[in-house]
Amino acid sequence: MIYYQVEKGGGGTMVPSVIDYLLQLPEAMHFARVQELCGDGVFFYRMLSEYGNGTFQLIEFEDDLLLILIGDYTPKDTFEKITEISEDYMEISQFETDSSSFKIGGRKKNQVDKGIYCYLNTQKKTYTYCEGGKPVRFTKVILSPKYFNTYFRLHDRNNAELLNSARDYILKNPSLPELNFVFQQIRDCQAEGHTLKIYLESKVMELLSLVVKGMEQEQKHISVKLDYKDIRNLRKTVTVMKNDLAAYPTGEELAQIAGMSTARYQLAFRKYYGTTPYEYLKELRLNQALILLKNSDYGIATIAAKVGYHNSGHFAKLFKKAYGLGPREYRNLHGIK
Repeated sequence: MIYYQVEKGGGGTMVPSVIDYLLQLPEAMHFARVQELCGDGVFFYRMLSEYGNGTFQLIEFEDDLLLILIGDYTPKDTFEKITEISEDYMEISQFETDSSSFKIGGRKKNQVDKGIYCYLNTQKKTYTYCEGGKPVRFTKVILSPKYFNTYFRLHDRNNAELLNSARDYILKNPSLPELNFVFQQIRDCQAEGHTLKIYLESKVMELLSLVVKGMEQEQKHISVKLDYKDIRNLRKTVTVMKNDLAAYPTGEELAQIAGMSTARYQLAFRKYYGTTPYEYLKELRLNQALILLKNSDYGIATIAAKVGYHNSGHFAKLFKKAYGLGPREYRNLHGIK
C-alpha cells in the first residue's frame, strides 16, 4: 500500500484552494510533466514507470472558477490518497472504471461505480483508494460556487439549495445517456489552445443545462410518500439491475425485493429516480455499452448480448436514439475497427 498525503500546506494546515491541491497532485502521485504537451493552462503528465503507467491531464480556465481533469492510468500498487480542502467546490465526474473507492471522514468506504458521480466538498478529510494493477479512467469537471452561481443567476433558488439539488439529481441518475455522452466529448476533444477551452466550456454549459432540465422534470407531482427504508429498498433494486445487466428482472420481482406491491414500487421508483425501472435499466445498459464500445475489442453483437440485447439490430436502434449515432459509427469516430 502506498500513501499520498497532499492536504498539508507549508504551515501544516489544510489546503485552502482546490486549485492549489490539484496543481500539486500529479507530481505527488509520481507523475512527471511532459513539457512539450503542455500549453496555456493545459498541463499534461505521464506516470513514472516504477509506479505504473498512464497519463493525467489538467485544464485550468481563467479566474480559477473551472477546471477539467482527465485521468487514464494503472498504478502498480494499491494506494490511498488523503485530502482536505477548505474551499467550497462541486465536482461532477464520469468514471469509466470501477477500481476506485473513497470515504469521507469516519464514514464507511464507498465503491465508485461506472457512470456519473457528483461531490460537494464537505471540508472533511477524504480518503481515496485505487487498486494496484487495475486501470483508472475518469473525466472530472471542478466547479467553484461562483461559477455555478453565475450560470444559475436567473434561477429563483439560493445557491446552496441549487448545489444540493443538482448533486442529488446526478447521484440518482448516474447513467443518463446525455450526460455520459457529453463527458465522452470532453474526454475525446482533439482541439488545441484557445479553441480547446472554448469547446470544453461549451460542453460544461451543456452538462449543466442537462442537469437543470432534469431537475425541473423531476416527478414531484407523484403523491406517494417515501421514507428512508423505502429509499434504501429502491436502491437495492438498482443494485440488482447493475449486478447483471443481461438479466431481465420483472416488475414483480423488483417490487418483491423492495418489499412493495408492484403498483407502489412503480410509483415510488418514478418519484425517486424520475423515470420507470425499465427506462433506468435501459440507461444502465446503454452507458455500459458506450464504455465497452470504446474500451474493448468485443464485437457489437457480443456487446449487445453483454448488456441484455440479443438482437443487435434492436440494440443499435436504441443506441442511436440515445446518442445520435449507431454503435459502428461511434467506433469509427474513435478509430476502432
